[in-house]
Amino acid sequence: MKNKFILFILCFFCFSAYSADVTLNINGAILGQSCNISSNDLIKNVNFQDLNPGDFNNIGDVSPEKSVSIHLENCSGNVNNMMYQFSGEADANDTTLLKIIGKSGSSIDGVATGLAIEILNKNKDRIKLNSKKFLNETITTTSYDFTFYLRYISTNQNVSSGDASSLLYLDIYYE
Repeated sequence: MKNKFILFILCFFCFSAYSADVTLNINGAILGQSCNISSNDLIKNVNFQDLNPGDFNNIGDVSPEKSVSIHLENCSGNVNNMMYQFSGEADANDTTLLKIIGKSGSSIDGVATGLAIEILNKNKDRIKLNSKKFLNETITTTSYDFTFYLRYISTNQNVSSGDASSLLYLDIYYE
């Protein structure tokens, strides 16, 4: 019996022990000032009325603007450090404007040329594409409508017909 007990103890000590290290990277932030974008506004489709090249006889001619509003909610109150940036592919003739790129699967042949899309703030001043801007306003309520305008602008004397679609991104920063 004594030998069986010793054999049992020896078997127990014969097993090797293995271990592994795991590194966990924990990321997060405590934001004193922030808002959430309403889930209804995460993707927006802006549809312009049909225009024709004759509406743009000179460089700088513009279409009627379309108002766009992005609803911010769950704002922490007194948000005064908000910055925003519109980004996308810049027009070759004026890099402050959004390039017309068309969209795949469009029923319209070709992409319109000689046009770009101009972004305007709520005061209808141009917002440069791919450039951060301060909101210059304090959000004191729990919700806020970030309003801006879009319009076509001719960048060339010769405007051709075609698909005049593009893709624009809006990033909001809190610093």
